[in-house]
Amino acid sequence: MTPVSLQAFLHEYRITFAVGVDAPNADARDPIPVTMQAYGMQGTPSLVLIDRNGHLRQHASGAVDDLTLGAAIATLMAEGD
Repeated sequence: MTPVSLQAFLHEYRITFAVGVDAPNADARDPIPVTMQAYGMQGTPSLVLIDRNGHLRQHASGAVDDLTLGAAIATLMAEGD
């Protein structure tokens, strides 16, 4: 999605929260952006949960239920206590 298309999408759907845009791959022959490649993401939406030590703890493709996500985040947050 181009920056102009993304801006139109965000405006149309009234999305007001921050939206990250992945950096393009330095190798122009490889269309997979940097972060997607680093975490093995297959598409969007994608979810990665990284613990306080920087370890990938959960990876999901597609939408994740809010309660499931909240529980996973709470579990990670409780690990350091």
